[in-house]
Amino acid sequence: MTTELSAENLSVSYGDHLVFENLSLAVEQGGFIGILGPNGCGKTTFLRTLSRVLTPDSGTVFIENVDIKEFNVKALARTIGCVSQETSVSFNFTVKDIVMMGRHPHIGRLSPLSEEDLKIVDEAMKTTNVSNLADRFITEISGGERQRVLIARSIAQQPKILLLDEPTSHLDINHQIDILSMIQALTPKITVIGVFHDLNLASHFCDKIVLMEKGKIIKVGTPSEVLTTELIKKSFSIKMMVTTHPVTGKPYLVPEYGVFSSPNSKKIHVISGGGSGTEIFYMLSMYGYSVTAGVLSTNDSDFVSAKTLGLEVISEPPFTEISEESIVKQKQLINESDAVIVTDMPVGAGNLSNIEALKDISAEIYFIRSFSDYTGGKASEIRESLIKNGAEVADSIPELLKKL
Repeated sequence: MTTELSAENLSVSYGDHLVFENLSLAVEQGGFIGILGPNGCGKTTFLRTLSRVLTPDSGTVFIENVDIKEFNVKALARTIGCVSQETSVSFNFTVKDIVMMGRHPHIGRLSPLSEEDLKIVDEAMKTTNVSNLADRFITEISGGERQRVLIARSIAQQPKILLLDEPTSHLDINHQIDILSMIQALTPKITVIGVFHDLNLASHFCDKIVLMEKGKIIKVGTPSEVLTTELIKKSFSIKMMVTTHPVTGKPYLVPEYGVFSSPNSKKIHVISGGGSGTEIFYMLSMYGYSVTAGVLSTNDSDFVSAKTLGLEVISEPPFTEISEESIVKQKQLINESDAVIVTDMPVGAGNLSNIEALKDISAEIYFIRSFSDYTGGKASEIRESLIKNGAEVADSIPELLKKL
C-alpha cells in the first residue's frame, strides 16, 4: 500500500509544556484510522500538527513524500480537509452556502463557481444526506445536521485526506452511527484519520487504531490487535472486559467497576466448570484479588468468562482429558497461590485430575457448596479428606469473600 501521510519525529510544546516528543506515524492510502487515548495525551495536538494548523518544534509531516511546508495554502486545502469537534457557527449562511465554501481552494479569487463546482457541491450534500437542508440557515439546524454540513464542506474540497477531531462529540447514538457510517463510505477514495473518545465506535468503524498515552504512541494495529485489556489499562488506567461482538466480530469493550489487582494482591486459583466459575471470577477481580483459572475446556462458558476478564487460564480442547502438561501447569499455579477455590461444578473422569491436584498442597482450600460427583465417589472422597485437614466450605459467594 502507498503511504499517504507520514509524521517523522514530531515534537510539540505549548510554552514550557512538552506535549509529545519524537512522535512518528505512517498512514496508508485509503484507510480509516482512529486515534485513541485519554484526555491530555496529545491526540488533538497531533491531529492539528498533521494539518499544519500547528507548527512542530521539530520533525516533519510528509504528504506522499512531500514536506507539508512545501504546500501553499490552496494546495494544502485541496489535499487535506479538516472537521473540528466544534460545530457552532455564528454567521447566518444557508447550508448550501457553507458547503460551497469547500470549493474555494479550486477557484480563482472572486471567481464564481462553475457548473462542475456546483455539481460537486450537490454530490457532497447528497453523500452527507443534507440536500433537503440546502436553503435552511446553518444556525437553525440541529447539532447532528450541522456536523454533516461541515463534513459536506470538507468533502466538497475533494481532499485526499480527511482529518476529524471527535466528529461525533455531543451527539446522541443514532447521529453518531449515521455520521460514522457516512464517513466510512468515503474510504478508500479518501484517507480518514479521526480522534475518538468512544472505544466501541472506533472498534467498529476503523481499519487501524493508533493508541496514545502521555504523548507517546504505544500501539498501532487493527482493532483486535490494539483494543486489548492490557493495552487499554496501560493507556486509560482502567480495566476493560474485551469480548467479540456477536454480529460484527470486532472487539467490544465494557469497563470493569472495581479494584485492580496489584503485585501484592492475594493470589487465588479457581477450579470450576460448566459456568459455575463466572460469578466468582468477576467478584474476586472486583475485590482486587489476582485470579487464575483452570483447567477448563475451551468450549466451557467459564473459559470464555476467564478470558473476557483477562485472567490467566489453563485450557484444553473440547472433549479431551486433561493433559500431563496442563496438570503440571495447574500444580504450578496452585503452589503460587495463597488460596484455591473449588466451585460447585460437575466432576467426571475428564476433569477429576483438577481435584486430585489439591492433594498435599499448602494453600488454603475453599469449597463453594458441594460439587456433583460423576466419578463413582473418587472426587467426593478427596473432598472429604481435604475438609478433615482444614479446607473450608462456604454456602455462598458472599460467605466465601468473608472467609477470604
